[in-house]
Amino acid sequence: MAICVKCGKESDSCLCDSCKPGTDIEALCREILAYKPEDGGNPLWEQISGELENPYHFHNLVFVFSEELPEPRNEYMRVMCFVGGSANIMKSSRPWFYEVYERVKEHAGLTEEERMRLHGIALGAYLMDYEYEKAETVASLLGESEKLPWQAYENMADFYTKTRRYDRAEAVIANARRLFAGEAYITDRMREREEENQKQREKEKEGKAYLPNPKEGREEARRKYGDFLESIGIEAQIPAPKKKRSESIPKGLYPDPAETRDADFDTFVAFDLETTGINPKWDEIIEIGAVKVVGGTVNETAEFTFQELVKPAKKKITEEIEGLTGISPDDVKHARREKDVLSDFLEFAGNEVLVGFNCIQFDSRFLKRAGRHSQIMIKNLYFDVMRYAERFKERLGLSGNQVSLEKLSAQLGIKNPRAHRALADAITTAKAFLKLKEMDDGTGEQSVEELLEDLDNW
Repeated sequence: MAICVKCGKESDSCLCDSCKPGTDIEALCREILAYKPEDGGNPLWEQISGELENPYHFHNLVFVFSEELPEPRNEYMRVMCFVGGSANIMKSSRPWFYEVYERVKEHAGLTEEERMRLHGIALGAYLMDYEYEKAETVASLLGESEKLPWQAYENMADFYTKTRRYDRAEAVIANARRLFAGEAYITDRMREREEENQKQREKEKEGKAYLPNPKEGREEARRKYGDFLESIGIEAQIPAPKKKRSESIPKGLYPDPAETRDADFDTFVAFDLETTGINPKWDEIIEIGAVKVVGGTVNETAEFTFQELVKPAKKKITEEIEGLTGISPDDVKHARREKDVLSDFLEFAGNEVLVGFNCIQFDSRFLKRAGRHSQIMIKNLYFDVMRYAERFKERLGLSGNQVSLEKLSAQLGIKNPRAHRALADAITTAKAFLKLKEMDDGTGEQSVEELLEDLDNW
């Protein structure tokens, strides 16, 4: 059962039948986008957002309500939801944005200010994707207007700075500061752009001019950059590409972890990872543990279990991690490398569903990174027991924003003999999943919080 965001009553949707007829949907969307959880002022919204992992995910309700708006109002609201308080749109959402932008940018249903705001966001997106020719076209279009939204000014200044047209960037910044003189947030951003422009100007004098430096495709990005600068009459020395130390599967070619929320299976592989930290961008796996469950039976013999330490390539095991896991630097000194252990783990798992605890936000991301760098494709589905357990919080007497494996196993009467070691946590996860399945009567409904979480993962 959901909660009406206008009156707080239980409802079949996020707006009850009593409130819906008198609600201006577009005005509600704007109000949601403007809402800042830290400012308070709306106890109901404060309650809903406070129960979310990230209170700002409350803004994703715009995706629910915008369904009732005509095009292009619905698409415009969704774009602004993705942009939030910035001038740019995240990389994962840019392909979607480009489709929307091309479809609605000339639509009569947009105001001129909204159209210019979309152009400004497009300019930033093209610049971040190294599409310099497209960015130049949009920047030229924006340059024909005397007054623009601040997002357009910010991205124009950034574009001209990075393409070494510092005087033009200064003119854009000066115009924005004049037009938005009374708005502290915007003037602060313009000051940052001014400082960056001056910094890049000085670096060019020192022979250290800006060059695009993406993690992947750097050679192609720099070639396009050099060609563009030449086309506008700016000479640029582009360094020869360095040889790659190792080959990895590019992010764009590697599949994102695929999740299933259908618990209708009793043969699977429960797994857990121990790592050097919590960030998959730079932390590394130091242990993989797993148990193969067949027909709902957890068998802890060697044939049905997998456990192996992993030698990290760069990251060291800190005292904090050693204290938490009991794994020391000496323990992994002679362990095999990630690629070899990952290969054996995936052979053990076969095509079974990988069941983990908080595996969507944590473990699957580490496995994706390991798979990319090891050139091993992981195609298994993931099932997250932490998300599944949210359905049973009230019946189990659990509270708080997230359910921990320790609290869940305690409530279910499951003993974990060695918490924070991969195999023990994997076995505990398997037993917890099977216990929850016994409790599942199939009558659970999505709350507002679960709906928002689904939208956030869309």
